[in-house]
Amino acid sequence: MRVAIYATAGEALADLTTYASRRGWEVALECVAQRSGPQGSTKGIRRLLEVMGANDIHGILVRTLSDLAPSLSHLINLGRLLAAQDVALIAIDDHIDTTDLGEAIRWRDWLDTSARLDRQLRAEAARLTRRLREPWGRLVATVNPVELLTHWEGRRGRRPLSLRKIARKLGISESTARRRLHELRAAGKVDDQARARAVDARGGLRRGGRPANRLDDADLTAAWELQLQAARQRGTEPSIASIARTLHVSRSRVRARLQELGLLPQRPESAG
Repeated sequence: MRVAIYATAGEALADLTTYASRRGWEVALECVAQRSGPQGSTKGIRRLLEVMGANDIHGILVRTLSDLAPSLSHLINLGRLLAAQDVALIAIDDHIDTTDLGEAIRWRDWLDTSARLDRQLRAEAARLTRRLREPWGRLVATVNPVELLTHWEGRRGRRPLSLRKIARKLGISESTARRRLHELRAAGKVDDQARARAVDARGGLRRGGRPANRLDDADLTAAWELQLQAARQRGTEPSIASIARTLHVSRSRVRARLQELGLLPQRPESAG
């Protein structure tokens, strides 16, 4: 019987060649995967299938089925293709040898059962995905509120983090973290004053590895008064962002400290 050997390493190729020799098979083709991972495996199998017909291959010899296909669906499709072309499959470590008629029947039954299971799993995954999708088609991100508030307020002695760092740590987008924090603040579960105290105790938020500038109450009060005067002349609200730029600190620190000093009333606002 003429067989093709497919291996993922040189040592495996030598072992498979020895195995084929003991069985009295002629090795008509040797194929070694050059790359690891699903893409490399798929390309290697594609090359193998392309030359099988030209070399009149009667069987494929591998160490294990995982070398032959990167996923269950790939293995099912490949198994059916080989069966349709009357090409045997021998996987030494998995004790599969379809050169035997009984093994070939059991192998085809396994392929049919696995195909039904794969279809059921894919259908269930699709239904679950549709249930979890928001109206605009994006998956709903799951946010642990305790973990979010721990990083935001600096609970249990932790350093308070910025929204960007919290989003990166929780594996969500910054907008999702901001929206969830706003919801918790509206529900009265966010203690921004505790965050401000924790930030001041640690010298401000850590940005780029450098400590934040110190926020002086006298400078803050003076800047606030100037903003109030300018706002009255313009007929607008005082600009927290302008004060933050002047004092070279974050807007959240300015807002929190003004609230602590009683200069700015407490009200739900979006973070950031």
